[in-house]
Amino acid sequence: MELKVRQRGGIMVEYDDQGVMLDPTRNTHSYPTFVSHAHSDHSSAFKHPEREKYATQETYDLLDAMGWKRLSNLNPIRFGDKVKLGDIEVRVHDSGHVLGSAMFEVNTPGGTVLYTGDMCTEDTFTMNPAQAVSCDLMIIETTFGSPMFQFPRREDLAVEIYNWAVNTVLGGRIPVFRADSIGNAQEIISILNQYTNLPVVTAKSASRVTDVYRGAGYRLDSLDAKSDEGQELIESGKCAIVTPKGSKLELDDTEIALVSGWAILYRKKRAAFPLSDHADYRSLLGFIRRCKPKRVLTFHGGSMTKDFHKHVKRSLGIPAAPLSSRIETIRGPLMKNENRVRACSHQIVRTVRIPGFVYQPGWLVKEMSRRGFTPNETENSIEFLIEKGILKGTSDGVHLA
Repeated sequence: MELKVRQRGGIMVEYDDQGVMLDPTRNTHSYPTFVSHAHSDHSSAFKHPEREKYATQETYDLLDAMGWKRLSNLNPIRFGDKVKLGDIEVRVHDSGHVLGSAMFEVNTPGGTVLYTGDMCTEDTFTMNPAQAVSCDLMIIETTFGSPMFQFPRREDLAVEIYNWAVNTVLGGRIPVFRADSIGNAQEIISILNQYTNLPVVTAKSASRVTDVYRGAGYRLDSLDAKSDEGQELIESGKCAIVTPKGSKLELDDTEIALVSGWAILYRKKRAAFPLSDHADYRSLLGFIRRCKPKRVLTFHGGSMTKDFHKHVKRSLGIPAAPLSSRIETIRGPLMKNENRVRACSHQIVRTVRIPGFVYQPGWLVKEMSRRGFTPNETENSIEFLIEKGILKGTSDGVHLA
């Protein structure tokens, strides 16, 4: 029996006839469901009240504050918990991302999977960092998994935020910080509390979420924009405003700054602070190195970060690939007709013998069809050889590594 993972309306981890679903996006499965945190791209399971969900109480409370309806069937979990489900045991770890965010360590007789969810590996102004967990197979988010995403030190960003708000904007205009309601908004409040004497006013969902953080013991000094005190501060112009990224403020005399990891792309064009509750490129590689997995699968990477798995192989020497709908194991992808694919792979290696010459996949498909292999077997064999480091893929084709 082999440990298997794949992306199928969420992240499915299976062993024998048992399994768990991590951050499912659809309600088309029957396995126990685990939700890593309250951001909407991870918490879709809570749209289905009939399904039992394992998540932290903080995740539930944040979704409630954000106005999610029909929240029910929560099995509350805490960091350090172990959930036993037959031969599968799920251990809960702090991912360092936002309030209540969890990593899931899935232990089976066939090996261990670590699913990071969204994560941060450094101390922030609100969160403790994610700690390394030894595992056989790691499924890691790569939101900022490109060398262009190397964030400044948080303390340096805090000084920049102070200088911009107090020395550049204040005195005629109100500094406004646009940030995610969950996570970045609360960290900006904490920075303004610690580095300035400016009163902080929060708008819309940022206010409701900040109340949940306070209920969890965080000391965040801010006032809601609709309160009498908040209105007085806004009218005086002697405050800073923290508001969700997509909201519209009907106010004059404001100066707006973006707070997000994506801000690193806009810093030369506008006020933007790359304060992120995600790990950057170097931090992701460092975390993988400390966890020492036998294999890495990547997810949540866009067009700028789609090649992170290649950086893992080149920098760390660990086999890596993007997570997809194909079945993955610790030793590699589980292929249909595995013996056929291995035989096809052997034929491909015998065919691509010219060092440095780039062979087009279409040509290889034709050549292998002459030897009795199907196009699908050839494509699987090319992927297999690339993952094993025997071939190297380029934009034009493949060549010997």
